[in-house]
Amino acid sequence: MAAKVELELASMVMGPWDNPHVYTLYEGYVLNERHIFIIDEGNIWLRSVHKAPYLDHLYLDGDSGGLIIADEVEGMDARVQIETIITALTQVNGLQFLLDIIMCTKDLGDINLKLDRLQ
Repeated sequence: MAAKVELELASMVMGPWDNPHVYTLYEGYVLNERHIFIIDEGNIWLRSVHKAPYLDHLYLDGDSGGLIIADEVEGMDARVQIETIITALTQVNGLQFLLDIIMCTKDLGDINLKLDRLQ
């Protein structure tokens, strides 16, 4: 039986955008205080985050880009969808993930995963 996924309902601040004072606030689910799953325009995004000091349930966008991990999810229970994805990913080994998920993603351009860091 798979372990229960522990997610924290929280908000994430992204920005600044075109003006130094313009930010966007997203609601999502944080995993291990380091990653957040948000829904934006029907896509589930995974982003790295940093905990905002002195504020509960508020995170700041991290130092990397985001990944769309599911699309066309509007109307679904986001938490259930995210828990299902996390559970499925925890049951896949790295090579299987690369071959079955990454390599089979349509319209994927060349990417550099820099897997030499695994050594």
